[in-house]
Amino acid sequence: MVSQNKKLLIITGSFGNGHLQVTNSIVKQFGEMNLNHLTVIEHDLFLEAHPIMTSIAKQWYINSFKYFRNMYKFFYYSRPEQIDKCIYKYYGLNKLLNLLIKEKPDLILLTFPTPVVSVLTEQFNLNIPIATVMTDYRLHKNWVTPHSNRYYVATKDLKNEMQSIGIEREDIKVTGIPISKQFEEPLDRYHWLSKHKLDPDKKVILMSAGAFGVSTGFSTMISQIDMHAKDAQVVMICGNSKSLKNELREHFKDNKNVLILGYTKHMNEWMASSQLMITKPGGITISEAFSRHLPLIFLNPAPGQELENANYFEHKGYGKIANSPEEATKMVISLTNQPNKLKQMTHLLEENYIEKSTENICNDLLSLLSDSLSYNEVYGKVPMYAKYFIR
Repeated sequence: MVSQNKKLLIITGSFGNGHLQVTNSIVKQFGEMNLNHLTVIEHDLFLEAHPIMTSIAKQWYINSFKYFRNMYKFFYYSRPEQIDKCIYKYYGLNKLLNLLIKEKPDLILLTFPTPVVSVLTEQFNLNIPIATVMTDYRLHKNWVTPHSNRYYVATKDLKNEMQSIGIEREDIKVTGIPISKQFEEPLDRYHWLSKHKLDPDKKVILMSAGAFGVSTGFSTMISQIDMHAKDAQVVMICGNSKSLKNELREHFKDNKNVLILGYTKHMNEWMASSQLMITKPGGITISEAFSRHLPLIFLNPAPGQELENANYFEHKGYGKIANSPEEATKMVISLTNQPNKLKQMTHLLEENYIEKSTENICNDLLSLLSDSLSYNEVYGKVPMYAKYFIR
């Protein structure tokens, strides 16, 4: 436990909501622990360092899931064996150095792939602990920071993958991906479904349009599932796509077996009440589903971390990949009409889920903080040339 004043700097990123959600879970957990000697600060490094360029990059990232898949595929998979090579390795360096001098953190926690931190460990020789929460189920080189003290990873398989590239076994903790505590709390499914005028005795097929509403073909999918899946009902979450919500509500307005929702803050309740979900394989979404032991169907995952997550879940028997709405529909109908197969997937998820990820990560971070050095010992090693970067 921390017995003297310490400061934790969390560096996150707003490319998608997942990294921010992980950060929020950790910050909230520390808040609930009432640690008088600990100060936690968080920064979206790239957005703060280069707001215009980062905003453009974020827009490209969002559009890449729909329009620039091959370009993003090339970006994600380029030179995987060259761990020290990254086109944005020095991006945000000036801002990062300013943060360190201003905030004087005792520990840096990364919840977003931040290659610029490796410049600190390789060139500036800062003797400060660095930890990383990896928010996906497969390794990508941009997560690797040479001389880092700790990696928190989702699975034993990922730990083995990291060891294979030379990361020390003792530096890798298998904790699962941190999510909100509510996803591990019990829920009265009967009450929740009755409240929304659905039949608690029927299976619920949960469908999500994704954070950016990039998928299409939902109307036909819902109609086919409603027609052919035995004892099942559909809950469709349209997210921020008002046009999709209005279109589907009009189409299914007289169907009591179909519930159309827009943006919701109750994904936890819907996951806990469902038996199967169609979604995009973002690291946090599938971790939340993992906690609720909810089998998944991934509709046309984008190349990169989404496809890697989907491949991993399919390999482990937790989910299936569908390359088209028609294929996804057939999978839903098949699984729903073969309850034993669905139960088998549910059992695998339940058997392999790691509980209390956020709590375990925070406790280990506290042990790193307790062992961290004083400010003078850490920052006294910054070379003179580093000062030229600092405003």
